[in-house]
Amino acid sequence: MGRRSDHSREQLQEMIIEAALNLVRQRGAEKVTARQIATAVGYTPGMLYSVFINLQDIFLHVNQVGLRSLYERCATAQQTSGSPDGAIRAMGQAYLQFAREHTHQFDLMFSRSIQHPEVPPPGLGDQIRTLFELLGMQLQRLRPAAAEDEIRQGALALWSGVHGTAALRLSSQFDNEAANADSQIVDLLISSFIRHWLTSQEPLANS
Repeated sequence: MGRRSDHSREQLQEMIIEAALNLVRQRGAEKVTARQIATAVGYTPGMLYSVFINLQDIFLHVNQVGLRSLYERCATAQQTSGSPDGAIRAMGQAYLQFAREHTHQFDLMFSRSIQHPEVPPPGLGDQIRTLFELLGMQLQRLRPAAAEDEIRQGALALWSGVHGTAALRLSSQFDNEAANADSQIVDLLISSFIRHWLTSQEPLANS
Protein backbone atom coordinates (compact mmCIF):
# COMPACT_ATOMS: atom_id res chain seq x y z
CA MET A 1 0.00 0.00 0.00
CA GLY A 2 1.48 3.34 -1.03
CA ARG A 3 2.14 6.27 1.25
CA ARG A 4 0.88 9.77 0.56
CA SER A 5 4.47 11.03 0.67
CA ASP A 6 5.26 8.87 -2.38
CA HIS A 7 3.41 11.31 -4.64
CA SER A 8 2.60 14.99 -4.79
CA ARG A 9 -0.98 16.18 -4.37
CA GLU A 10 -1.20 16.80 -8.12
CA GLN A 11 0.09 13.31 -8.89
CA LEU A 12 -2.39 11.76 -6.47
CA GLN A 13 -5.23 13.71 -8.06
CA GLU A 14 -4.28 12.51 -11.54
CA MET A 15 -3.95 8.91 -10.36
CA ILE A 16 -7.33 8.95 -8.65
CA ILE A 17 -9.11 10.51 -11.63
CA GLU A 18 -7.57 8.02 -14.05
CA ALA A 19 -8.45 5.06 -11.81
CA ALA A 20 -12.01 6.32 -11.33
CA LEU A 21 -12.42 6.88 -15.08
CA ASN A 22 -11.30 3.33 -15.86
CA LEU A 23 -13.66 1.88 -13.27
CA VAL A 24 -16.58 3.98 -14.50
CA ARG A 25 -15.99 2.85 -18.08
CA GLN A 26 -15.87 -0.79 -17.01
CA ARG A 27 -18.74 -0.93 -14.51
CA GLY A 28 -20.77 2.26 -14.49
CA ALA A 29 -20.57 4.95 -11.80
CA GLU A 30 -23.28 3.39 -9.65
CA LYS A 31 -21.04 0.35 -9.07
CA VAL A 32 -17.85 2.30 -8.29
CA THR A 33 -16.87 2.87 -4.66
CA ALA A 34 -14.18 4.93 -3.00
CA ARG A 35 -12.59 1.73 -1.71
CA GLN A 36 -12.29 0.35 -5.26
CA ILE A 37 -10.63 3.54 -6.46
CA ALA A 38 -8.25 3.56 -3.51
CA THR A 39 -7.31 -0.08 -4.16
CA ALA A 40 -6.63 0.72 -7.81
CA VAL A 41 -4.12 3.44 -6.89
CA GLY A 42 -2.61 1.54 -3.97
CA TYR A 43 -3.72 3.81 -1.14
CA THR A 44 -6.29 3.77 1.65
CA PRO A 45 -9.81 5.19 1.11
CA GLY A 46 -9.06 7.91 3.64
CA MET A 47 -6.35 9.28 1.38
CA LEU A 48 -8.92 10.04 -1.34
CA TYR A 49 -10.65 12.49 0.97
CA SER A 50 -7.43 14.38 1.61
CA VAL A 51 -7.42 15.22 -2.12
CA PHE A 52 -11.15 15.33 -3.01
CA ILE A 53 -14.21 16.36 -1.02
CA ASN A 54 -16.09 13.11 -1.62
CA LEU A 55 -16.87 10.52 -4.31
CA GLN A 56 -19.15 13.00 -6.10
CA ASP A 57 -16.23 15.41 -6.36
CA ILE A 58 -14.12 12.68 -7.98
CA PHE A 59 -16.88 11.99 -10.48
CA LEU A 60 -17.08 15.68 -11.38
CA HIS A 61 -13.38 15.64 -12.19
CA VAL A 62 -13.93 12.49 -14.25
CA ASN A 63 -16.63 14.39 -16.12
CA GLN A 64 -14.15 17.16 -16.77
CA VAL A 65 -11.95 14.63 -18.56
CA GLY A 66 -14.95 13.31 -20.48
CA LEU A 67 -16.04 16.73 -21.70
CA ARG A 68 -12.51 17.48 -22.83
CA SER A 69 -12.39 14.21 -24.79
CA LEU A 70 -15.81 14.87 -26.30
CA TYR A 71 -14.76 18.36 -27.36
CA GLU A 72 -11.59 17.04 -28.98
CA ARG A 73 -13.58 14.46 -30.93
CA CYS A 74 -16.05 17.03 -32.19
CA ALA A 75 -13.31 19.52 -33.01
CA THR A 76 -11.45 16.89 -35.02
CA ALA A 77 -14.64 15.72 -36.74
CA GLN A 78 -15.58 19.18 -37.99
CA GLN A 79 -12.24 19.48 -39.74
CA THR A 80 -13.14 16.57 -42.03
CA SER A 81 -15.55 18.78 -43.98
CA GLY A 82 -14.95 22.11 -45.65
CA SER A 83 -18.63 23.08 -45.50
CA PRO A 84 -20.38 24.19 -42.29
CA ASP A 85 -23.33 21.82 -42.79
CA GLY A 86 -20.94 18.92 -43.35
CA ALA A 87 -18.98 19.92 -40.25
CA ILE A 88 -22.16 19.93 -38.15
CA ARG A 89 -23.12 16.46 -39.42
CA ALA A 90 -19.63 15.18 -38.65
CA MET A 91 -19.83 16.57 -35.11
CA GLY A 92 -23.22 14.94 -34.60
CA GLN A 93 -21.88 11.54 -35.61
CA ALA A 94 -18.78 12.01 -33.44
CA TYR A 95 -21.05 12.73 -30.48
CA LEU A 96 -22.99 9.52 -31.10
CA GLN A 97 -19.80 7.51 -31.50
CA PHE A 98 -18.45 8.76 -28.17
CA ALA A 99 -21.72 7.78 -26.48
CA ARG A 100 -21.58 4.29 -28.03
CA GLU A 101 -17.95 3.66 -27.11
CA HIS A 102 -18.13 5.05 -23.57
CA THR A 103 -21.72 4.42 -22.53
CA HIS A 104 -21.09 4.36 -18.77
CA GLN A 105 -18.95 7.48 -18.93
CA PHE A 106 -21.55 9.25 -21.08
CA ASP A 107 -24.25 8.36 -18.55
CA LEU A 108 -22.17 9.82 -15.72
CA MET A 109 -21.37 13.01 -17.63
CA PHE A 110 -25.05 13.87 -17.95
CA SER A 111 -26.43 12.27 -14.81
CA ARG A 112 -28.82 14.41 -12.78
CA SER A 113 -27.86 12.47 -9.66
CA ILE A 114 -24.48 14.19 -9.50
CA GLN A 115 -24.60 16.88 -6.83
CA HIS A 116 -22.77 19.94 -8.12
CA PRO A 117 -20.81 21.76 -5.42
CA GLU A 118 -20.79 25.52 -4.96
CA VAL A 119 -17.30 25.56 -6.46
CA PRO A 120 -17.11 23.08 -9.38
CA PRO A 121 -13.75 21.82 -10.72
CA PRO A 122 -11.80 24.54 -12.55
CA GLY A 123 -12.74 24.75 -16.21
CA LEU A 124 -15.83 22.51 -16.05
CA GLY A 125 -18.21 25.27 -17.06
CA ASP A 126 -15.79 26.52 -19.71
CA GLN A 127 -15.62 23.08 -21.31
CA ILE A 128 -19.39 22.90 -21.60
CA ARG A 129 -19.49 26.36 -23.17
CA THR A 130 -16.72 25.64 -25.67
CA LEU A 131 -18.56 22.54 -26.88
CA PHE A 132 -21.56 24.69 -27.79
CA GLU A 133 -19.33 27.42 -29.20
CA LEU A 134 -17.86 24.85 -31.56
CA LEU A 135 -21.29 24.30 -33.06
CA GLY A 136 -22.09 28.00 -32.89
CA MET A 137 -19.14 28.80 -35.14
CA GLN A 138 -20.56 26.58 -37.85
CA LEU A 139 -24.05 28.09 -37.50
CA GLN A 140 -22.50 31.52 -37.91
CA ARG A 141 -20.77 30.36 -41.08
CA LEU A 142 -24.14 29.25 -42.42
CA ARG A 143 -25.80 32.57 -41.58
CA PRO A 144 -23.23 35.31 -40.91
CA ALA A 145 -25.96 37.86 -40.17
CA ALA A 146 -27.45 35.82 -37.30
CA ALA A 147 -27.42 37.54 -33.92
CA GLU A 148 -25.20 36.19 -31.14
CA ASP A 149 -28.17 35.24 -28.95
CA GLU A 150 -29.82 33.42 -31.86
CA ILE A 151 -26.64 31.48 -32.56
CA ARG A 152 -26.36 30.47 -28.92
CA GLN A 153 -30.02 29.43 -28.78
CA GLY A 154 -29.73 27.55 -32.08
CA ALA A 155 -26.66 25.64 -30.91
CA LEU A 156 -28.44 24.65 -27.70
CA ALA A 157 -31.60 23.58 -29.55
CA LEU A 158 -29.78 21.49 -32.13
CA TRP A 159 -27.41 19.82 -29.70
CA SER A 160 -30.26 19.03 -27.33
CA GLY A 161 -31.78 16.99 -30.15
CA VAL A 162 -28.51 15.20 -30.89
CA HIS A 163 -27.98 14.46 -27.21
CA GLY A 164 -31.56 13.25 -26.79
CA THR A 165 -31.13 10.84 -29.69
CA ALA A 166 -27.95 9.43 -28.16
CA ALA A 167 -29.55 9.08 -24.73
CA LEU A 168 -32.66 7.35 -26.08
CA ARG A 169 -30.59 4.94 -28.15
CA LEU A 170 -28.37 3.98 -25.24
CA SER A 171 -31.37 3.43 -22.98
CA SER A 172 -32.94 1.13 -25.60
CA GLN A 173 -36.04 3.30 -25.88
CA PHE A 174 -36.09 3.40 -29.68
CA ASP A 175 -38.90 1.51 -31.42
CA ASN A 176 -36.53 1.13 -34.37
CA GLU A 177 -33.82 -1.33 -33.40
CA ALA A 178 -31.79 -0.94 -36.59
CA ALA A 179 -28.09 -0.69 -35.81
CA ASN A 180 -27.72 2.72 -37.45
CA ALA A 181 -31.11 4.17 -36.47
CA ASP A 182 -29.52 6.83 -34.26
CA SER A 183 -27.18 7.96 -37.05
CA GLN A 184 -30.08 8.27 -39.49
CA ILE A 185 -32.17 10.22 -36.99
CA VAL A 186 -29.35 12.63 -36.23
CA ASP A 187 -28.76 13.21 -39.95
CA LEU A 188 -32.48 13.94 -40.41
CA LEU A 189 -32.53 16.19 -37.36
CA ILE A 190 -29.52 18.19 -38.53
CA SER A 191 -30.78 18.46 -42.12
CA SER A 192 -34.16 19.75 -40.94
CA PHE A 193 -32.58 22.23 -38.57
CA ILE A 194 -30.19 23.56 -41.22
CA ARG A 195 -33.07 24.13 -43.65
CA HIS A 196 -34.88 26.11 -40.99
CA TRP A 197 -31.72 27.98 -40.03
CA LEU A 198 -31.00 29.06 -43.58
CA THR A 199 -34.53 30.32 -44.25
CA SER A 200 -35.32 31.90 -40.88
CA GLN A 201 -34.64 35.59 -40.46
CA GLU A 202 -36.13 35.84 -36.95
CA PRO A 203 -34.93 34.42 -33.60
CA LEU A 204 -35.96 30.79 -33.10
CA ALA A 205 -38.24 31.68 -30.18
CA ASN A 206 -40.38 33.84 -32.49
CA SER A 207 -40.49 31.50 -35.49
